[in-house]
Amino acid sequence: MKKLIVILSILVTFPFAANAADGDIIVSGEWARPILIAGRPGGAFLTIKNNGADTDKLVGATSSISPRVEIHNHLMEDGVMKMRQVDGGIEIPAGGSVELKPGSYHIMMFETDNKYGPGDTIDLKLEFEKAGEIEKKVEIRARQ
Repeated sequence: MKKLIVILSILVTFPFAANAADGDIIVSGEWARPILIAGRPGGAFLTIKNNGADTDKLVGATSSISPRVEIHNHLMEDGVMKMRQVDGGIEIPAGGSVELKPGSYHIMMFETDNKYGPGDTIDLKLEFEKAGEIEKKVEIRARQ
């Protein structure tokens, strides 16, 4: 009888252990700047925490408001701050986090379909190398 209880316990808890890894990547604090003119680019910001034992990577993003969404970073080149698209994605270290914020890593949305002001929300789908896709609703804020 004890063996049966042990086996049943293992079988019942196994699916939960497998699903525990699904929640290793946590996205929080998401917000975006207003897009005052339709067609103009917009920027989104957020924090990604990796509770897992392995490094993961943010490799892409999409949004229904834009046909072209890219991961960008600001870099200092020859004394001038420049914005560049990130090749290869952003590594999120095991047990660590990365903040996408103004003046650093961020998500750029180009050729936006409408204007968006404070209080509006937009959808953002983040694609991770291991965790897969995470969908978020992002609030438009004048300033964070």
